[in-house]
Amino acid sequence: MFEGVVDWLKNLLGPFRYPPLSTISVLIISIAVGLITIAVNYLLLDVEKLKNYAAEISEWKREMRQALASGDRKKLVKLRKREPYIRKIETELMAERFKPSLIYMIPLWIFFIIFAGVFSTEVGYVAKLPFSLPFVGDRASFVTWYIICSILTLPIMQKIFKLTF
Repeated sequence: MFEGVVDWLKNLLGPFRYPPLSTISVLIISIAVGLITIAVNYLLLDVEKLKNYAAEISEWKREMRQALASGDRKKLVKLRKREPYIRKIETELMAERFKPSLIYMIPLWIFFIIFAGVFSTEVGYVAKLPFSLPFVGDRASFVTWYIICSILTLPIMQKIFKLTF
């Protein structure tokens, strides 16, 4: 279905499809996709409102822990009255954060299908790991290496662009 695109990308990447250069290629691709998802989040989300909600929830939970630890019954009663509101904004926060996923879920699947084909080479792996992972071993496929790169880079990018809540 995507053979033309896969072939074009294979030609474009050339030696960057093979280890060790493929590790850098996938890292760059992971960063690019991360930046795109951050941009989509900024376009679709009211970031300030969500940050305020997250701060409010965090503050309520901190006060609740303190009240429970100190045994302050008056404070507990007051905090429990706010609990339905806190649950409501927690639900809204989670729902809002999920919305962008609906937009880029299908494009990401297509992306994975295409790039798994691009990095499918006779070598059989994209990165040789200095350690062995369960179910993976010491050789990572495109998807495995992409996930490792994303896990390491996305939180840093979210912090830089102040998209953590």
